[in-house]
Amino acid sequence: MLAILATLLLTGQPSAQTPPPANKPAVAKPKKEEKPKQPKPQKPRKQQERPVVTLETAKGTVVIELEPTEAPIAVSNFISLAQRGFYDGLTFHRVEGDLVQGGDPLGTGAGGPGYTISYEQNRGLKNLKGVIGMARGPEKDSAGSQFYILKKDVPGFDLNGYTLFGRVTSGLDIVEKIVVGDKVTRATVTVPASYKPRAFGPTHNAEPQALYYPLLPEDIASRTYTKTVKVKVIVSATGSADITLTRGTGDEEIDDAIVAAMRQWQWQPALKTGQPVAQTLEFVYDLATHSRRIGG
Repeated sequence: MLAILATLLLTGQPSAQTPPPANKPAVAKPKKEEKPKQPKPQKPRKQQERPVVTLETAKGTVVIELEPTEAPIAVSNFISLAQRGFYDGLTFHRVEGDLVQGGDPLGTGAGGPGYTISYEQNRGLKNLKGVIGMARGPEKDSAGSQFYILKKDVPGFDLNGYTLFGRVTSGLDIVEKIVVGDKVTRATVTVPASYKPRAFGPTHNAEPQALYYPLLPEDIASRTYTKTVKVKVIVSATGSADITLTRGTGDEEIDDAIVAAMRQWQWQPALKTGQPVAQTLEFVYDLATHSRRIGG
């Protein structure tokens, strides 16, 4: 038996083998479904805060949003005037089919704040309904305090060089009701903390706008007194004044009458590059001529 096995092994006859397992076809792994990329939510752009002016009238309230990027000088000027009460009580002296105009202390169209500001070329604002612009004279740099509000589109104004500095956001229906003689009873301003005013206009001393003569005693001619007195006046940025008589006549009745009269004077505050500032003035007042000169 062993001999037979040895013979089989030496003859090289193959032994029975189990066939290799058939190759299984590769099974593709299911791809993960790719979710569409969601765009990152954009943060809403922060709206730039703008100064807002509220004009109160007998017909109602008009709210105006100012545009410092369009006209920084005109906006600073308008805010400065409104903050010191310049527009309070002034009339709308011109009313036409396309606009209303106000801001003249004389009420005639010929008045202003005592200075002028530079013309500014607009980039975005046009003379469309609800826009507010600076009224002016023949020269482009002649605007001061007068303004107009458009009741309808007037594209022809864009060719004439008017500085536009804001638009009505509420109360355009009130603008439509305004007639000549209606007044701005009060103008108030809301200024955001981010707003930076722009220097504008000239620099000049405080000036009295209305003078009142002292009520002197009837027998003044028979009294001995100096004909000139020295006065110290501290004028605030809002136009209020503190009066001090530093050299009187020596006659208490006359001196009291002078101080009483001067305390009724109405002052335009001093301006420094167009901004109202407090100022201390000393001047000599001549009783005989009611004239004054700066200094001692």
